[in-house]
Amino acid sequence: MLVVESAGLCLRCTPYTTQAFGIAVLPAVSGSNAPLKMAPLIALADAAVVTKTDLVSQAEKEVFRECIRSVVPGIDIVETNAVQGTGLRYLFTAIKNYPGITDPETIVLRGTPPLGVCTICIGKKEIGWQHHFGVIRPLEEADNLYRGD
Repeated sequence: MLVVESAGLCLRCTPYTTQAFGIAVLPAVSGSNAPLKMAPLIALADAAVVTKTDLVSQAEKEVFRECIRSVVPGIDIVETNAVQGTGLRYLFTAIKNYPGITDPETIVLRGTPPLGVCTICIGKKEIGWQHHFGVIRPLEEADNLYRGD
């Protein structure tokens, strides 16, 4: 299982890979415009998991769901509530039933990251330390070239 978590730092650069189940996590309390602002994060995902559904009204949940569907009409939407565990069974089943990796050598990013958005993503789709490079500024090191882990 490969888990890539972007912590919402770059919603324009969605690191979903081929042969992997892509999950976009959206808090229901983020407002009805959030799915439009996070459109690239949702666009290539297989499922959108809406969290904190216990903190909003039914009407707000329905509006939020329709805003997600305006971005990706056919996406699976899972509404969850971590306090009670609502919706998690469907999510676990979807993850379990997703086909496994058939050829690790052919895994690439699903979409091309936008050119010039960050110093590490410069439009390449290949993954792995051999292909990953960019310029960053380490706090204590003099070498500014990053060559992956």
